[in-house]
Amino acid sequence: MVTWTRIAHRKPTMKVDGTHGEEARRLREFIAFDKFSDDELERLVRAAHHTSTHVAWPLIREQTPSDACYILLSGEVAVYVGQDRIAVLGPGEVFGESVLRPGELRSATVTTTGAAEVLRIERDDLASLLDEIPALRETMDVTAARHTPIVDTST
Repeated sequence: MVTWTRIAHRKPTMKVDGTHGEEARRLREFIAFDKFSDDELERLVRAAHHTSTHVAWPLIREQTPSDACYILLSGEVAVYVGQDRIAVLGPGEVFGESVLRPGELRSATVTTTGAAEVLRIERDDLASLLDEIPALRETMDVTAARHTPIVDTST
């Protein structure tokens, strides 16, 4: 099992205006969003749907169509392939990047482990954001590379 417990945090340095501003400020705390301007973070947050839960809740189910990606604001999520837990992700992590490959089914189930907050970005909104925010494309590419299983072909 791979465990990613926490992405390094930075001190927030942006101005906060309303709910979207607060969520954008929270994203600013994560290194994955270092290269985003304040305006780009605001745009990302405006396009996303904020969801919170106080109990374990499945966000993604294995072998279902990929329709959105997620950014974990707080809490943890567990990643399962079949019955095997293969990873635990913490705040600042992006997951559900298979949404970038239309027609592909989800390769894992992702479930909150308890209280958590996430931003959900629908496929169509993500497509627009990727055109508007170059740093988002880089973040998604890095995420996809980290989450791609390494297949041992030596046998």
